[in-house]
Amino acid sequence: MEQLGEEGDWSPGFASGFGGGIGRTGLVCGAITGAVIAAGSRYGRGSADFDRDKLYEISRSLVLSFTEEFGSSGCRELIGVDLTDKADRKRALEERVFIEKCARFVEYCADEVVNRLSG
Repeated sequence: MEQLGEEGDWSPGFASGFGGGIGRTGLVCGAITGAVIAAGSRYGRGSADFDRDKLYEISRSLVLSFTEEFGSSGCRELIGVDLTDKADRKRALEERVFIEKCARFVEYCADEVVNRLSG
C-alpha cells in the first residue's frame, strides 16, 4: 500500500482467499478483488475520505478496463485451468500459469488502481 501513500501493517494474508477466483471457484480474478480492496482503503467505510460513489466508480471502471484488456474478469477463463481439479492445478504449476499469466493481471490491476486513486 506504499504506492497509495497508506501506512500500516497491510499483510497480504487478509486477501489470501481470493486466489483462484475466490477460493479456487474460478470466479472474479483475485487481482481485481485485491485492487478493489486497495481502493476501499482510500474511499471505503471507515476511511477519512469515505465516498461510496467514488469507490463504486473506481471499482466498476477497473473491472471494465480489465475485461476489455484481457477478455474476461473470470479466473477460469483467464488462465484456462479448473483449479478445483488437483491434476489441473498441478498442470498449472508445471506450465507456470501463475507466473506467466497471473503476474500480468496483478501488475495491471496494481497500476490501474494506483492511477485511479492518484487521479
